[in-house]
Amino acid sequence: RWGAHFARVFALIFAAEWGDRSMLATVALGASQSPVGVTLGATLGHLAATAIAVAGGAVMAKYLSERVVSGIGGVLFLLFALLTLLGVY
Repeated sequence: RWGAHFARVFALIFAAEWGDRSMLATVALGASQSPVGVTLGATLGHLAATAIAVAGGAVMAKYLSERVVSGIGGVLFLLFALLTLLGVY
């Protein structure tokens, strides 16, 4: 059961992160800086961001349903897409 959860989360995160801005920035840094330093920095930065997201999700789950959280996430996604389209964000 643990392995199935791990595989699902790994696949989701890998697919979501592939080709995004942080990956492209990491590629650029890796090309111009120490690959070991960039790997460690990127890994620790992603670990910290993920830990905050998981802890925040655990707290939100106590007060909000998954449906409400998904709705808020969807609205924010659309808002950021609109702001990006308008060149604001």
